[in-house]
Amino acid sequence: MGVRWTHITIPVTDIDGSIGFFTEVCDLSVVRDRRLEGGTTVWLGPRPEDGAAPAFVVVIYEGDVHEPLDHFGFQCDSREEVTAIAERARTCGTLVEEPTDAGGSVGYFTVVREPSGHLVEFTHGQPLKGLAA
Repeated sequence: MGVRWTHITIPVTDIDGSIGFFTEVCDLSVVRDRRLEGGTTVWLGPRPEDGAAPAFVVVIYEGDVHEPLDHFGFQCDSREEVTAIAERARTCGTLVEEPTDAGGSVGYFTVVREPSGHLVEFTHGQPLKGLAA
């Protein structure tokens, strides 16, 4: 079957604040700003290689958040990166869960709150490789 996950769309209460969060904290890039085309959405994803499509996109639009997303998950290259994100979030007042080493399939993680209330988990050592297809 040729089906693959491509995007998730969420409302945000402050589109510029959320763009800042996803680009600065989650290391995503604006890959399409439909506001420049008369639209209302901004697409953010991992910076793709020239001519390639991003692996996924988060599509955001300004609107009421009736129910925050349970959480996004981002993998970091090191425990120190997870700790640094938690420190920045603590300073900003957006830290939800202190860095914790849960071991096993969870690894080292922290949870922060995005400006619209959505939760974002940053992990190190949470393996995806080797999961059953």
